[in-house]
Amino acid sequence: MGTGGRVAAAVGLAAFVAGGAFCLAEHRPLTFLVGDGPYYAATAVSLLHDHDLDLRNQLRGGLEVHGRQIALGQDGAWYPKHPILMPVTTLPFLALLGMDGFLLFNLVVLGAVAAVMTLLARRHASSGPAVAAVAVLLLGTFFRDYVYNLSPDLFATLLFLLATLLLFEERFLVAGLALGAAVSAKFLLIVLVPVVAVEALVSRGLRGGARLAAGLTPAMLALLVTNAALFGSPWVTSYDRGVSMASGQEQLITHRGQFDGDFARGLLGEIADLRHGILPTAPVVLLVVPGLLLLGRRHRREALFTAAVFVTLLAVLAPYREWTASHAGNRFLMPAIALLAPAMALACAALADLLRRAVHAHDGESVAAEDPAAP
Repeated sequence: MGTGGRVAAAVGLAAFVAGGAFCLAEHRPLTFLVGDGPYYAATAVSLLHDHDLDLRNQLRGGLEVHGRQIALGQDGAWYPKHPILMPVTTLPFLALLGMDGFLLFNLVVLGAVAAVMTLLARRHASSGPAVAAVAVLLLGTFFRDYVYNLSPDLFATLLFLLATLLLFEERFLVAGLALGAAVSAKFLLIVLVPVVAVEALVSRGLRGGARLAAGLTPAMLALLVTNAALFGSPWVTSYDRGVSMASGQEQLITHRGQFDGDFARGLLGEIADLRHGILPTAPVVLLVVPGLLLLGRRHRREALFTAAVFVTLLAVLAPYREWTASHAGNRFLMPAIALLAPAMALACAALADLLRRAVHAHDGESVAAEDPAAP
């Protein structure tokens, strides 16, 4: 393991320990399961104890309570609406520690995210600015609100960051595998596949694109087969099988029809909304602007890739009716914000350099004032 790897491991361990201390202080049984967390946890419990995906044994209440959060199977079963990769991954933690195992799993993911962010930043900056960048992005944004949590967005962010690191290292086959896992963990991230594909094609032409596609294929096939088995068609996803109850009647609902909001209003909200906008909840990203310009001078493609990921997610989410469905900030933007680590590291390095120059200039003026004969 080189210096960069050791620094990344140390940062990951520090994030895990600091997050663990915070979680111990906050801990009350099951209070970390907020938002979609209870449904991910219920899926893992069903897999471990019932050996199936039917959540009727885990969820109290009828479709009036849970209809919008489950996917109605063609056989009437209550299948998970949310992706099952994270629940499957949490099974060892659940088996060993019970429900608190989910919290430990989230801490492990947090540490891994911090480590991969450091590896990305170390590609362009020394250890000091890289560590500072990770600290600023994790502590200065809504990431901190997902430490005491079971966060599917944090898990998907880890997989996407791994895919990006492997992409930049031109290991396209394993990058495709990691990207497929990221999409399997968070279906929304399929909108980033074209961005990754363009980078692979520009980097190594058809060979790079073909290797990326080969890596993506297993996850895509698994999703299609799962859809066919649970919902009767490979093209019908769990997000097409929610249930709305009206006058005692069941009506299937799909998320595909929820991207019809006002684009301009949604985009403005993503930027300035007091509870969920980027500027109020993650103001430190403003430091990234000069950092992206510096990154563009050193590696234009990586800077364009970073900007493309951010702009793509902003644009896709702007008309989405439920983009504010987060208990803190805009959790859907987690991958884009974490990907800013290299640009933030360059901004931190430039800021540190300016401070050093200012200090040296001030010291020089002080010496000249005390000794007019000094050179």
